[in-house]
Amino acid sequence: MPDTLPCSAPNNRQRILQERHNLFMEEVGSRMALSSIIAGSLPLFFLDMIQKPPFLAWYALLFLVGLQSIFLIRFYNRHRAIESGKTRKWHHLNLYMAIIWAALWSSFPYLFLPGVTPVTVLTCLVILSVATSIPSVSMGVYPDIFISFITPVFLSWLFFILIYVPDAPLIIKLIPVVSLVSMSGFSLYMHRSQISNIALRIEAEQASEQATKASSSKTRFLAAASHDLRQPLQAATLYAAMLKNSDTPQPDIVAKLDTAIASCNELLNHLLMLSRLQSHRLTPKKRIINLLDTLQPIIDEISPQILAKGLSLRLHDLSGQHVFSDGVMLARIVRNLLSNALKYTPEGEISLSARVTGQELLLEITDTGIGIDEAYQAEVFEEFMQIDNDHRSIQNGLGLGLAIVSRLSALCDIPVAMISEPGRGTTFSLTLPAAATQAIDDTGSVISDHSWFESLTVLLIDDDERVTEALGGLLSSLGATVSAHHTLESALQRLESSDAPPSLVITDDQIGPDTNAGSVIEAISARFRQSVPTLIITGNTDPGFIQALPNERHVLFKPVAADTLIQKLEDMLREK
Repeated sequence: MPDTLPCSAPNNRQRILQERHNLFMEEVGSRMALSSIIAGSLPLFFLDMIQKPPFLAWYALLFLVGLQSIFLIRFYNRHRAIESGKTRKWHHLNLYMAIIWAALWSSFPYLFLPGVTPVTVLTCLVILSVATSIPSVSMGVYPDIFISFITPVFLSWLFFILIYVPDAPLIIKLIPVVSLVSMSGFSLYMHRSQISNIALRIEAEQASEQATKASSSKTRFLAAASHDLRQPLQAATLYAAMLKNSDTPQPDIVAKLDTAIASCNELLNHLLMLSRLQSHRLTPKKRIINLLDTLQPIIDEISPQILAKGLSLRLHDLSGQHVFSDGVMLARIVRNLLSNALKYTPEGEISLSARVTGQELLLEITDTGIGIDEAYQAEVFEEFMQIDNDHRSIQNGLGLGLAIVSRLSALCDIPVAMISEPGRGTTFSLTLPAAATQAIDDTGSVISDHSWFESLTVLLIDDDERVTEALGGLLSSLGATVSAHHTLESALQRLESSDAPPSLVITDDQIGPDTNAGSVIEAISARFRQSVPTLIITGNTDPGFIQALPNERHVLFKPVAADTLIQKLEDMLREK
């Protein structure tokens, strides 16, 4: 019999197998009981043979087969919790029982019907067809069992008619053949239909579970974001009030204010990265990179935090190693793993090591922290999943770090493995393609100072006055000439008196109800009959919006740090 199970995931396939087994075992008992009643009633039409050996042999065989069937069904029902998972065993037992019942029905005509009239044979064939069709629905999930039952029965009756009733009408001779073919076809049809229904029901259950999980995830996100973002914002508000009420410089308070704002940015950057990954807009740009050069900024950033916590950071065999990967994404993965190790390591050390095995380089991040219980290890890469953070400490973030690691590693084809033991620590392993050659410096000329701002003319459009004031002030302090506007109409009026386009346009995505970044780009390009470099700075991190952005658009997401903005402008100028 061809396998008609859907080519679904292994877990779904196994569930379908289990469901069809349960369906079969739930109904086979009642079908078998009804068939036994019919089988026991049919010989009663031949009461003149009641004392003869064939009659007694038939009932003895019927009694033994029925008793065996009842025993197996009762045994299964009593031990269902254990036996329901043994689908192969019970499939073989049911196949065996089908063959035994087939032998019982196949022997019937040779015991009772020699010498009878064609009408009697026809009557028995009709009863036989009814009796054998009864289990066709329940046995439809296992057509091999049903066909193994009916094939010897109808072939035996066909041979009996051809040998013992050769003068029977053609219609009687065709009944066994037609019954065999039609019932086999119906069984295969029922099999496909029932399997399809089971698969659809399982998919519906899974869709419902996923919807519930997504709803729960959104609820947790709102609770987490509300709690975790309020804390640094509250701190920043108080620090700002302290500065406002102070007549003297307060460098300590300024540093704490920067830390609070950095915490907000960190949380928002995690959410933005997750949103960009969900939009499928990120594309790895792989090249040969020097491993230590790529990771050194991350190491320099996190080393003071590790030392401040009283931990030690050990580096092993990173120097001189080269891999073929996206350097930015790899650095983000390692940064998140090191941050995770820092959060959950109260004492001891964190190590970052590399070793080459054949054509691959194994990069390992190991800590001596609290470890992860086996019950949670399958869940740590899910969004908002945190270990030992029942009180939602702001230092432990939103629980998005490992979720981002999982998605970035899948995007970059970097397998991630984890070994963890509660109380002894955790090791995350990244498998990277090793490269033997030196990394190629393709960065081009880098602008090392900000003198180029003095020749830069910037058209700034944002309907939020605070943004235009702050951003315009920053660019002006660097030497740029800035023309700031809150509407597109105001910006176009200003450009009417200008013969040359601005060096750069910086705009929000949504400016009022009817104007967006696309409108700005189109209007300014039409005004000067050429494209003008445009940077969109927006707070819209919806995955659908990100996915719809054209590849050539330059976009930054609010809040934007000054260093990030300057670097982006440098990149755009170099590209121009």
